[in-house]
Amino acid sequence: KDLGKRRDNIDQLELENRKVLAQEKIWKRETDELRSLLDTYDRQETAQSKMPSMATENVAGLQISLKSARDEIKLLTDTNKKLEMTMEEMKSDQNTAKSEHERVLEKFQKLRSALMEERAKAEAAEARACQAETLAGKGSYNAETTRVLHLETNPLMEAVREKFQTEIDALKLQLEAAQDGRASKSPSVGTTTPASSRGSLGSAGTDVDVQKMHTRLKERFRMQIALFREGVYLLTGFKIDMIDADSDSPQFRVRSIYGEREGDHLMFRWPKKKQTLEIMGTEMAQLLMSAHSPCSVYIRQYNSFPAFLASVTMQLFDQQTNI
Repeated sequence: KDLGKRRDNIDQLELENRKVLAQEKIWKRETDELRSLLDTYDRQETAQSKMPSMATENVAGLQISLKSARDEIKLLTDTNKKLEMTMEEMKSDQNTAKSEHERVLEKFQKLRSALMEERAKAEAAEARACQAETLAGKGSYNAETTRVLHLETNPLMEAVREKFQTEIDALKLQLEAAQDGRASKSPSVGTTTPASSRGSLGSAGTDVDVQKMHTRLKERFRMQIALFREGVYLLTGFKIDMIDADSDSPQFRVRSIYGEREGDHLMFRWPKKKQTLEIMGTEMAQLLMSAHSPCSVYIRQYNSFPAFLASVTMQLFDQQTNI
């Protein structure tokens, strides 16, 4: 704003200076005319010596007019010089303000460039963080050169099954040994000796021990099954419940660890006469088996339920991490 006001003042001063110069030219022209008249009267004075008094008066008047014109010219000249000095000062101030303005603009450009660089660094850091988070969730690998190998049997499941099968066989042997010991200690039919009475008491104690062992076995099986289900849930991301196990078509309810709602689940039916599973039409299955869903490709084209469930896990995981 100050720079604009100064420019307006300089324009007004230049206009006034031009006016003064124009008036100066006019007064110079009038002075020249008066001088020519004075010369004319001088010549007339020499030619007309008979009228000395009139010529003298004319000369005196012209000299007075000439002096006043000179004084006015001098005054205009001084005013012009002052205006020129003022204009020089205004121009100097304008140059100073212009240099200050350029310095401020240069500083602003530097700050803006630094801000853009910091913003670019922040965006790059955020992109690296997102990439690191994605790699941490999906695993770091090159999708172009890496292929996923699907095993026919899961080695971990085989190891767990073998471990539990060993324990089950050991417990079965213990149970058979306990039953054989109870049979060998049972009394003969029809005897009523005190020894047989003691034998019956011993048999009752054995029955109690076998019942306790059976209860402990059931509890241990229940704990091992719960632990196994929890391990499967943590490793695969799916909680699987079997429904109607004794029927010809048992069903499996599958719930994902990344499900948005507690009620989101998939239902699969396994007819015993077939070797493949059938997906049932739950609300979640309708969404995942729609034409625009990428998960449906693994069942429609490849009939691969493991690949389908893996794709469901990745899709639900991406939905949670992108929120």
